[in-house]
Amino acid sequence: MSWPLVKLSDCCEVVGGATPKREVPEYWDSPDVPWVTPKDVSDLVCPTLEDAPEYISEAGFKSCSTSMLPKGSVLVTSRAPIGNIAIAGRDLCTNQGFKSLIPGESVDGLYLYYCMKHSSQRLQALGNGATFKEVSKKIVEEFEIPLPPLPEQRRIAAILDKADAIRRKRQQAIQLADDFLRAVFLEMFGDPVTNPKGWPVLKMSEVIDFRGGSQPPKETFEYEEQDGYIRLVQIRDFRTDKFKTYIPEHLAKRRFDVDDVMIGRYGPPVFQILRGLSGSYNVALMKAVPKRGATKDFIYRLLQLPAYQDAVVSNSERTAGQTGVNLDLLNGLDVPLPPLDFQMLISKRVGKVDEYVERQRKNLDDAENLYNSLSQAAFSGLL
Repeated sequence: MSWPLVKLSDCCEVVGGATPKREVPEYWDSPDVPWVTPKDVSDLVCPTLEDAPEYISEAGFKSCSTSMLPKGSVLVTSRAPIGNIAIAGRDLCTNQGFKSLIPGESVDGLYLYYCMKHSSQRLQALGNGATFKEVSKKIVEEFEIPLPPLPEQRRIAAILDKADAIRRKRQQAIQLADDFLRAVFLEMFGDPVTNPKGWPVLKMSEVIDFRGGSQPPKETFEYEEQDGYIRLVQIRDFRTDKFKTYIPEHLAKRRFDVDDVMIGRYGPPVFQILRGLSGSYNVALMKAVPKRGATKDFIYRLLQLPAYQDAVVSNSERTAGQTGVNLDLLNGLDVPLPPLDFQMLISKRVGKVDEYVERQRKNLDDAENLYNSLSQAAFSGLL
């Protein structure tokens, strides 16, 4: 059964946001009003954003055109990036990177959340702008969604929420296992700042050669695998296979293998440490090539330590709305380097946990496929 399509403006109030002037201290010196930016909803595991990491004062709130959103509003990022979705777990306001939705009487809030989540790619395609894409308030107001009767909305939302809960549990299991892996590595290796094991200390540039990617012309891209072409890997490809891109082999200037350590140069989130794919890589990635007796597995785990993550992320450069790795700073960091046999011992110890994580990732893929299948059926009127 197909449901009638309704403009968001006919079932919701669409609300934008704003930012108080940063140079006015009194706008930021009091935790009066929770204030949210797009990065605050970029990595949510659950649908609900329970609180804001940043607050503004009452004076700051009144100084700009942001608006208070009631608990249960659906937060929709309208720029950098478009289409991240969350539910407000309390009354809050946002910056200008949102066009949020206050549900009316004809739409269930949880249904609206899952419907907008399902429609995020369609919304992204409507973005305009040269520096970065953005959707206007008018575009969001005229965006159409299927709207069955309320009882049917609630039934659909309940089914999707159960499937999403399975997916969230898988994600949480992987996160816990990843945290455990880092803890085991840190216990064996020691804190790189204090170096309690007394390993010889080198500069990062002496341990790792960071090699940037290349950007072939977009007109050479193909989106189906074919002879004479190689996959062009971007940061997002480590999360999803939805956007596979291929380029002619002769344009693949920078290549990498499955076991190579790759780094996301730009964000948010900046300085992601990645591996598991192969092909050619674009300018948003760089390859970490080990030097001076370091192994790939050792540097993969080393670069994920909080000491390095915090240093690089907090000093990342900002250009055109993006954060980028400060390569000079990264190369200058101190690295205690254990002997090769000890690096191999560390890899052996954490290898068993790695196997568990891979099983959980397979379970997560299955949960993702189940959720996506149900979502597709739900908003096609087939659930």
